[in-house]
Amino acid sequence: MNQLTKKNILFSILFTAILTPMIFFVMGLPMILQIKGFDASLIGIFQLAGLPMIFKFLMSPPIDKIVFEKKHYKKWTFYIGILYILLLTIISFLSLENSIYPVFIAILITAFISTFMDIPLNALAIKIFTKEQSLSAGSYKISAYSMASLLGGGIFLLVFNHLGWNLTFILMALLVLFSLVALYFIEENDEIIYVEKISSKNIITFFKQKDIGIWIFILSFYFVSISALWVFMKPYLIHKGVKPDDVAIWVGIYGSFIAILGGALSNYIGKKFSKKNLLIIFMFFNIFSTSLLIFIEQYNLTFYYLIISVTFIALAIALSSAIIFSMIMDYSRKESRAIDYSVQSSIFSFTRIISAVIAGIIVSNFGFDKMFIFELFCLVLVTFVIYKKYI
Repeated sequence: MNQLTKKNILFSILFTAILTPMIFFVMGLPMILQIKGFDASLIGIFQLAGLPMIFKFLMSPPIDKIVFEKKHYKKWTFYIGILYILLLTIISFLSLENSIYPVFIAILITAFISTFMDIPLNALAIKIFTKEQSLSAGSYKISAYSMASLLGGGIFLLVFNHLGWNLTFILMALLVLFSLVALYFIEENDEIIYVEKISSKNIITFFKQKDIGIWIFILSFYFVSISALWVFMKPYLIHKGVKPDDVAIWVGIYGSFIAILGGALSNYIGKKFSKKNLLIIFMFFNIFSTSLLIFIEQYNLTFYYLIISVTFIALAIALSSAIIFSMIMDYSRKESRAIDYSVQSSIFSFTRIISAVIAGIIVSNFGFDKMFIFELFCLVLVTFVIYKKYI
């Protein structure tokens, strides 16, 4: 095994372990809350577990200021990882039925620690991989996110269905614990990597770019509707009477594989059309996928039609996220790439979270069918604005 492959595998193990509980919080808990009979508005509120991601770019100062003389980033990653494990273990002993709000607070704190842990681990990766290895190194994040989606959105839901809440979180804590062993095999020199500091001037100048207004609109609203549908896909299928194991397999595992294929498809299509055309083409696919879901709901079609809908929504998620993340890079200026990327990611995360909260309120008060129609209306409106305003 060459050194590059070794490094890719080690970082894949670490990122997968860190991401898996977060995916479980965002994509697994909605199904569990639906099974337990909690209101849909609470399912939306639990999406606030993603809030720490919005403020990630403000979390680096402690890591920059408290410097270890040797193995700086490895030690930061290890110590935060131990705290992460402790919090997951604490959650395992809490009860959704008897202490829903303490569970929510514990999950929010754990999400913060998970996000915080990602900072020194990313810095370690930047330090370890050379510029020539950067393209290959990107593969570990793609593979890690895909594997975390399979685990957090599928496998650990099956574990919950058969072994319960306590063992599910104990096993996730053990996953993080065993992943920390990978740090031992990563060699870090004693050089400290200094990253660009956040300043109000950098942030303000980002918003002064030419035609930035329409891009902020796209960044804020392009993805939110299809994302809200995906968040509520598991609760919807439980509501329709689909067995929890089938939901975990078809949405969590099968849906993740479809999303991976969608990423490859977006790369192929992306070479043939302009960004504006891609935005509109993918949005029409979102509209079609949502319309199909509404049709299936209105006519109360069978399980196999629901799986067709899962396929299209998962593919729509992959296509939409691919074009947005591609354009985030386009709007990240060379002289402040990290800050611009962080600011845009924060906007993207914030609107996605709020859209899920709103979707939960609609489902709670008016039902799934009305939420689907609302998201379809939003998709059509966003498509119209892009067609008229985006050059």
